[in-house]
Amino acid sequence: MKKLFAFFAVAAMFIGCASTPQEKAASALSEMQKEKTELIEKGVVAGIGIGDSQDEQVAYDKADLNARTDIGRELESKLQNLTRAYAEEVGSELTQHFEEVKKNVVSTTIRGATIIKIKTEAKENGVKVYAIMAMDPKLVREAFEAELAAQQADVARFRASKAYGDANKEFEAYEAAKAAAK
Repeated sequence: MKKLFAFFAVAAMFIGCASTPQEKAASALSEMQKEKTELIEKGVVAGIGIGDSQDEQVAYDKADLNARTDIGRELESKLQNLTRAYAEEVGSELTQHFEEVKKNVVSTTIRGATIIKIKTEAKENGVKVYAIMAMDPKLVREAFEAELAAQQADVARFRASKAYGDANKEFEAYEAAKAAAK
């Protein structure tokens, strides 16, 4: 009898300590989020994505896409901060151009992102995939600087064109005044 009672007591402890699927999912997400935060603190652009499907490949693809979306939000945030810093250095005239640069960089550099960690959970009716995606900060900076250089070249051409037009107007006014003086 004592053995039977001891068995049920031990079994009840194990059943009481077992995690529910929701607790396991929350734990996996928490673990992945912690790793993402550590990467971001090191200066790495990183995102986390979750995919849930009956098919493992579809779940993986969803996690990949969601991680890229998360990186896009992260890039916009980081590039917005860079935009403000450059605008303070250069002046407020280029602010609009920097906003355009930000949009271009986000859409082009996410292609360099790579999944660096993946965790898969089997479920009753499918699979859940957690993925951490990261990209080299150098890629972000290089793309941003290339777009910035292109925008600055456009601004320089615009200013040169405007200066040339202003000079032509002054020459015409001078010629008109010279002709009227004769």
